[in-house]
Amino acid sequence: MTTAVVAARPESMLGQLARKEIARYASHPLFLVGVALVALTSIGKPDGNMSSLGNVIAPAAGFGVIGLLVMASLTRTSDQIATAAGAVVVTERTRTLGLLCALIVPFAAGLCWLGWAIWACRHWPPPPYGAPFGDIGDGWVLANFIALGVLPALGGPILGLLVGRWVPRRGAAPLIAVLVVAETILMQGLFESLRYIRPVAPWTYFAGPVGVEGDADRMVVLTGSPQWYCVYLLVLCALGVVLALLHDRERPRRPLLIALGVIAALAVVTATLAITTGVQDVMINPLRSQP
Repeated sequence: MTTAVVAARPESMLGQLARKEIARYASHPLFLVGVALVALTSIGKPDGNMSSLGNVIAPAAGFGVIGLLVMASLTRTSDQIATAAGAVVVTERTRTLGLLCALIVPFAAGLCWLGWAIWACRHWPPPPYGAPFGDIGDGWVLANFIALGVLPALGGPILGLLVGRWVPRRGAAPLIAVLVVAETILMQGLFESLRYIRPVAPWTYFAGPVGVEGDADRMVVLTGSPQWYCVYLLVLCALGVVLALLHDRERPRRPLLIALGVIAALAVVTATLAITTGVQDVMINPLRSQP
């Protein structure tokens, strides 16, 4: 009987902590601001050239970039509460797992946006001069929605957890957020020399008004496979989880180090597939962009 009670105690503690962190995330002012921003961009007709594909930046920023700030804040306050308690009642690994459970909040918000995006794309399909065009299928479109609109709701907060664990200074999270935005601008496909390898970035476009000579807003479909890109992003999320758990030096780390090596290898493989499969020559819409 005693053994059963002791065995059940860690799970009970994690469950209580998970519920607390879920509630803290859902009520965090920054998360509510992100939800409001995404909701406002989802009112009415979406982008006139790409339908809701042109709105993916909203959840990426509202749930991803803002989620980075939210999770870094929650991690820092969680550690402060543990420190103030004096004796370590809850281990760092348990606190990290509790914070990871809170990911259900932004992910659920991302899924709500996905439902709207699919409906909007069917209700207001892109025009012939827009994107996507040609023989691009529904799978390509859905993969874009998931990779660029839903998965940032996981990746951003996981990055925030990493910042909170490894760089717990107050100004670190905003600085990392600025760097992420700068990197996204660099790797979104505007620079021709980086277009082919841009899927190594944690967020990038696969279509847009990149333009051609004589028509600066012409729609193009860029190279790469958004389907494999989704897998790559999920692998990056798993990599972030392992790195966050590795910060706890009081628990055995060898299994995590092995998992880290395996996941890192998978990241290389899936990034390579995201680059080398799918569209391999930039597709240019034959119709001119509209004024």
